[in-house]
Amino acid sequence: MRTKNKSGFVIGISSVSGGGKTAVAEKLTELLQDAVMLCFDDYDETTVHPEDLHTWLTSGADYNVWKTPSLTSDLHSLTTGNHITSPVDGSTIPAAQYIVFDAPLGRAHSDTGKFIDFMVFIDTPLDIAMARRLLRDITTHTVKGAENSIKSLNAHLSSYLNGGRLLFLELENQIKSNCDIVLDGRLTVDELAATICMRLRQRQPN
Repeated sequence: MRTKNKSGFVIGISSVSGGGKTAVAEKLTELLQDAVMLCFDDYDETTVHPEDLHTWLTSGADYNVWKTPSLTSDLHSLTTGNHITSPVDGSTIPAAQYIVFDAPLGRAHSDTGKFIDFMVFIDTPLDIAMARRLLRDITTHTVKGAENSIKSLNAHLSSYLNGGRLLFLELENQIKSNCDIVLDGRLTVDELAATICMRLRQRQPN
């Protein structure tokens, strides 16, 4: 629900890690033109996280345990027509008609979810998401040597088997059910962004 004095229209995009949300958010920001992009992960240093994810998961998996004072404040500023300062490089992020929000926790996180006007879930099979993460990370570590690549591969697979898969399934369970559209993550980034644009035009014909 849009709040009083709200001007910027917030489009939230979620998926599991490796599901394509950041790439789609970047492309969508480009297509919409009068748009800026905000990423949940860019505020990691000012976000309060659960102390132990396994305990969090077995205790009800409440996404509101994440506390995001800086991100919440910046979302409020952008949606009311004010600029903000980027937490990444200190540059100015201006107010815009659209705020494309790379929002992994979607509307399940009430502090930031209350600003989301249109929520998208990119439904990417877990095996494809895993393959993308591995390729991305191995490529990054290859320049540092084969040993680092092997360590990275082992770390990813161990993490996935030791709880990561359950965390991704929980995210799908809570986030996907409260989205305006669910898109096939096997589509290309261009196809996904174009589909979101089309749905936005249908929702806001003027």
